[in-house]
Amino acid sequence: MRYEVIAHTADTGIVAYGRTPAELFENAAYGMFDLMFDLGPLVAATEIEVVVEGEDSQNLLFGWLSELLFRFEVDEHVWCRFQVRIEGDRIQALVGGTPTDSLQLRGPPIKAVTLHDLAVIRRGPGWVATVIFDV
Repeated sequence: MRYEVIAHTADTGIVAYGRTPAELFENAAYGMFDLMFDLGPLVAATEIEVVVEGEDSQNLLFGWLSELLFRFEVDEHVWCRFQVRIEGDRIQALVGGTPTDSLQLRGPPIKAVTLHDLAVIRRGPGWVATVIFDV
């Protein structure tokens, strides 16, 4: 399971899972966009490189998701494929997407990633992240 949706008063959120920190960040990004659009049938038509730095894993996740949301709004693409490499306090990723012009929202648009209850935790053999979004 990549992620699951969690209920939050007036907002929405996800709990993302990964065997590695890189997979966790990929699945958190997938979950964020899958809340708004059905990513299952999408094929990436465009690819961009995204680089983000952060002080710790929570700040890195916040920066990563915020940058993707910014690029979604500016580039008018739904990002649906993520190849993340994490080195220390830096993410370098190839992100694939498709134009939004023919897609319909399936959920409320996400306005922002929040710091509220943001967590990145190593649990057992893998990693778990909790993220709340402002909708």
